[in-house]
Amino acid sequence: MAETPDAQDDRTALDLLLRGFQVSRMLRLVADLGIADRIAPEGQVALNDLARDCGVHPQPLMRVLRALSAFGVFAVRADGTVAHTALSRLLRTDTPKSFHHAARFWTAPGSWRAWERLDVALTGNVPHEAAWGIGRFDYLRAHAEEGRIYDAMMANYPDDRHAAIAAAYDFSGAGLIADIGGGNGAMLRQVLARFPDARGVLLDRSDVIRAIPPDGLMGGRIAIAEGSFFERVPEGADVYTLVRVLHDWSDEDCVTILRACRAAMKPQALLLIGEQILDPDPASGQHVAYLSDMQMMAMLGAARERTEDEFRGLLVAAGFTLRRVLSTRSVVSVIEAALA
Repeated sequence: MAETPDAQDDRTALDLLLRGFQVSRMLRLVADLGIADRIAPEGQVALNDLARDCGVHPQPLMRVLRALSAFGVFAVRADGTVAHTALSRLLRTDTPKSFHHAARFWTAPGSWRAWERLDVALTGNVPHEAAWGIGRFDYLRAHAEEGRIYDAMMANYPDDRHAAIAAAYDFSGAGLIADIGGGNGAMLRQVLARFPDARGVLLDRSDVIRAIPPDGLMGGRIAIAEGSFFERVPEGADVYTLVRVLHDWSDEDCVTILRACRAAMKPQALLLIGEQILDPDPASGQHVAYLSDMQMMAMLGAARERTEDEFRGLLVAAGFTLRRVLSTRSVVSVIEAALA
């Protein structure tokens, strides 16, 4: 009995899902070579010239770009030239919310090899540790280049989360904002640009803090603090932010982080948690939320995305009250909490 057209479509759809890793790896290859930046947004480049500029052989490069072109990323023309499409322009580093850094990060060695060991998560182990023999954050410290790619992706995340949080929440009453685990300060810069009367203090690991260029501190409006949010955080701020921090940690570790924040907070200070809230029903949730949850499992084991009720439970355990949840134009919501 012949398959129906719908059944054939289902086979094709599943086949493409199974081969998704191949597309991801090719996207990283062209991002590593800076291919998108070598083609003007509305221009075209001869493939031989592109290969020469990249220091690679023309034939294999053509095959990579031809395969990506089949998915709408770049246009490989019959005359031997390569041009942009709407998708490939998103890989240019000068494109707002560029995917360039994400393309380099998702299949970078640390992540790529950990996903090979995903099966060990089902028996209580951590895939990244099985692959590399060390924890994720120790790995990023030991592999500085990959760590900076991670920082760059967080600062340029395609959902524009930092600008979205700054636009969605009114920080006008805050004189001092403490960004806990704030990476290279991208979120603080967005907030302080919108609220010129505020100052910021940024806490993160020493290797992250030391990689921030001087102009990233906004002429002294951002102070830096090196340390661990498991131990103590800067005191005296009006607002404390944890943006995409808690999803990196187990429930027990999250409560420890939250309690460290609580110990530093004045009675009227507020805590803002910026996280993607997981819908308990996958049929109505967003695909990327569940992929992010799997990335947390592959990299960190017990780390995960959480539902609103699960965040409420963490806050209560740490001595907070969840006041409200604000949506933003990105996938990240703002959970506002106060001392209980």
